[in-house]
Amino acid sequence: MKRALPPLALAAVLLAALGAGAFFADPIGLVADAGALRFRAAGARATTVPGPSGTRLFARELGPRSAETPVVLLHGLGAASHYWVETAIDLSRAGRTVIVPDAPGSGQSDPPAPETGWGIPGRVAAVSALLDALGIRKADLVGHSLGGWTAGAFALAEPHRVRRLVLVDAAGFSKPDPRAEAELRASLSPGDRAGARRLYDLLFLRKPFPASGFLLDAFGRQYRSGSVVATVAALEEKDGLLGREAELPGGTVFIHGAEDLLCPLPDTRAAFARARGARLFVIRGTGHDAPLEAPRLFRETLRAALAQ
Repeated sequence: MKRALPPLALAAVLLAALGAGAFFADPIGLVADAGALRFRAAGARATTVPGPSGTRLFARELGPRSAETPVVLLHGLGAASHYWVETAIDLSRAGRTVIVPDAPGSGQSDPPAPETGWGIPGRVAAVSALLDALGIRKADLVGHSLGGWTAGAFALAEPHRVRRLVLVDAAGFSKPDPRAEAELRASLSPGDRAGARRLYDLLFLRKPFPASGFLLDAFGRQYRSGSVVATVAALEEKDGLLGREAELPGGTVFIHGAEDLLCPLPDTRAAFARARGARLFVIRGTGHDAPLEAPRLFRETLRAALAQ
């Protein structure tokens, strides 16, 4: 006759089974939860502040409040503040105050009000409201992908509030032909597993997770969410950064993956050439997501960009 498992062993088995079930059901949600725990363990302070038009914005603050100029990290489409957790911890260990918000409609932030909308102007208004609420006069602004587009647009709108601007695989500098643009917009909200796989290949050269069926399904669901669909639909050429590069803050830093397929490196090189006193760091062997594909090298590069 088999002996029954001791209560503690049985509890461990049940927890493992539940954890496995939760992972298969919502792997991206578990990644976000793990990021939140990592922030908390590092001493991050969670805060909710007034956003535009009565909405609420959620952000995490890490590092000493005594730091002279905070660093604000803006995530891209389909992500939230947990995207930046390791970068934020690295910067805080270097003595920086780091602010990491959830963009409107992402993470724990409210969706934008109708009058501000899902597009770039609404995201810029959210950054302005965040700085106002936290009493920040000037910040170093770092943005990835759509967050880079947002950071650049904020710097154009309120240049006096940006000391250093760092654009990481930033969108907003390309102008595809109408057919290619329509295909790109469609690809950002994949309707099936095959579409999710194509988007995954578009975003990543070094894959952060295996292209397994249930993981691709979760990835596709993330990009089919209402906030992503609404944001993609609201992006307009008139809000782009193309043609306004010379107006960006002097010394703007571009960090870009050499094999980026979504925001091609040649477009960023052209933007870099038109910007005043800009610097360009190309991270070889990475695609659109250098912070995830080469995290150590990216963090070293970012520290160097912010220090100069």
